[in-house]
Amino acid sequence: MKNRLLDYYTNKVRARVLIYKNMPFLFWGYMITCILTVPISIFLLILLLTENWTLITIISATVFFVLFVCIHKQFNNKSRIILNREFSVKTEKGKWIDGFHEVQVHLITEYLIEHNLYSKWKIERLMDSYKTDNSKDKMPALIAPSILIAVLAPNLNYLLKHIYGMNIYQSTEGQFAIFFGVLTISIFIVTAITYSKNLFEEFTEIIVYKKVGQRNNLISILDDILITIES
Repeated sequence: MKNRLLDYYTNKVRARVLIYKNMPFLFWGYMITCILTVPISIFLLILLLTENWTLITIISATVFFVLFVCIHKQFNNKSRIILNREFSVKTEKGKWIDGFHEVQVHLITEYLIEHNLYSKWKIERLMDSYKTDNSKDKMPALIAPSILIAVLAPNLNYLLKHIYGMNIYQSTEGQFAIFFGVLTISIFIVTAITYSKNLFEEFTEIIVYKKVGQRNNLISILDDILITIES
């Protein structure tokens, strides 16, 4: 029964099925942009090592940052429009995910009622079962995000020290230029990570561990349903 519910969520309730399928080009464009954030940022930092490339690097970082923000806003607006069109759910700009989660809760609740699973102890059993399955399918440490950060941080720190110590950046103008360039790139990385959190989870579902991400999302939905039952 738990597998049937998971299959129902996967095929009928996921954002990829209900929302993203209606905007495939924008979805993949946004996803690719998020993926390219880190390598492009590192490439721009490396460009700062080259003489006469400072201004071009700053301009490129600014353009890429503005492009990402525009794509992000378009992605959110399109998702909100689709949610309103398909499910008559109106939300404020940038807050479509909350409205969509309510749709997911409604669909899963209907499924539980139809299949005689709408009770506190049954939902708790389902959640415990999914958590147990996830504990067996944990992501290997080698591809955990913390490992990636631990590997990149020392190298980026060394690169920045080398850039700040270059002769071409010893003047006041040079120090300002390098500071502004690094600041722009840093803001871009932080913004990309902040705004693409949900899309990153979708990406991990598709590429890395599909079942783990799907179970986690379903557990979150079941938890909200459980709260309504208890109240």
